[in-house]
Amino acid sequence: MKKDKQPKIKKRFKWNRLFYNNRFVAVISVLLAIVLWFVVACTNTEDHPRAIVGVPLKITLSDAAQSEGLKVFRPTNTTASVYVKGNAAVVFQLQASDLVAYVPSASSITTPGNYSLPVAVRNSETNLGRTAYTVDHTDPEVVSFMVDRYREKTFNIESDITYKGGLKTDPSYFVGSPVLTSDTVTIAGPEKEVNQVNRVAYQYEVTNTPTDSLQFTATLVLFDANGNKLDKGNMTVTPEKVDVTIPVLPRKTMTVTATFANKPSGLTLSADQISIQPSTIDVAAPKTVLDNMMGTISLDPIDFSLISPTHNSFDANITLPSSCKNLSSSPTAHVTLDLSNMATKQLVASVFNVKNVGTDRNATVRTTGLSVTAVGPPEELAKLTDTSVIGSVDLSDKQNFTGQTEAPVTFTISNSTKCWIYGNYKVSVTIASKNS
Repeated sequence: MKKDKQPKIKKRFKWNRLFYNNRFVAVISVLLAIVLWFVVACTNTEDHPRAIVGVPLKITLSDAAQSEGLKVFRPTNTTASVYVKGNAAVVFQLQASDLVAYVPSASSITTPGNYSLPVAVRNSETNLGRTAYTVDHTDPEVVSFMVDRYREKTFNIESDITYKGGLKTDPSYFVGSPVLTSDTVTIAGPEKEVNQVNRVAYQYEVTNTPTDSLQFTATLVLFDANGNKLDKGNMTVTPEKVDVTIPVLPRKTMTVTATFANKPSGLTLSADQISIQPSTIDVAAPKTVLDNMMGTISLDPIDFSLISPTHNSFDANITLPSSCKNLSSSPTAHVTLDLSNMATKQLVASVFNVKNVGTDRNATVRTTGLSVTAVGPPEELAKLTDTSVIGSVDLSDKQNFTGQTEAPVTFTISNSTKCWIYGNYKVSVTIASKNS
């Protein structure tokens, strides 16, 4: 039995296979290059000049004008479009960096003023040899600019803060002076414009009664001598904006209290014996800080060695935490003590203890008797004798010293807790090395 012959299947031609053939691709590339060259060569740039955009525009004054301080400010254009024609193969290869637009007559300027002068074109330094084209025209054909001397002035930045109509501040809060990220501004530019600036300020309107610190960014405004606003014009303003913080803190009236150093442990001064002026001050601070202060301010301590019935008036510093602001006019308070119930008695101290002597040294107090003034209630003074006074000599600042010197001495009173020694005293001390 004969088998039936299968019909032959014709293979269909696929065009996309040609693009996998290197020889075919090479031929097509050459043909396309020829066509592209033909199109470029046939383009008529004589009738339709090609526009080259973004050509740098330079305005250069003469060396003499520049030596006089003259400078070009803010031309209306910094680039130009240049329309060229000529050999198409050359014209279509030109780029903006191959050309320079300039103002030839700028070199004849000798005085400040506003100028409008024609623009010309030349090859850039990277394109000096290319000449097979001509410039048809430029856009712009004329450029306007200012020539003036350069000037800089620095101004303090002022605050122009206004409150919305009828708005009042809360007297229980303190509104502090604004704090700026920069206190000054530099105005630079044409002398004629800079000289018109009389002051610089930022403007801000408060629309709600402030109970918290205000923070905002404000643009600086220029004003002339008549208070009119000025446009920035050709000037640069550095900085143009400032960050502003207006501190707003709760305020409270605090009672001022006196404190003492080296006060005898048994001595009590009643409130009637201590007079302080001012007795109160206003303080602004964060609420938590005010609450912790418990309504009182302690003055810097007054040392009892400075106090006697005849020397009983002192100025003490008002020292506040760094987060507080003293709203009163004085940083000190005047303290007066009523010591009319006190008396004085002269004693001779002869007992001196030495402390803080180096381990390799010996110290000997050469002063055998030192007259001192004791202060206290009369009945307490009556108990005191010369032996009641004991001196203490601190040599901590003479660790490396050898020889004879003077050193300060402080005193304690052995048989009274209500008396003290008034005045500053020194004794003679000899310090020697243990090995000598």
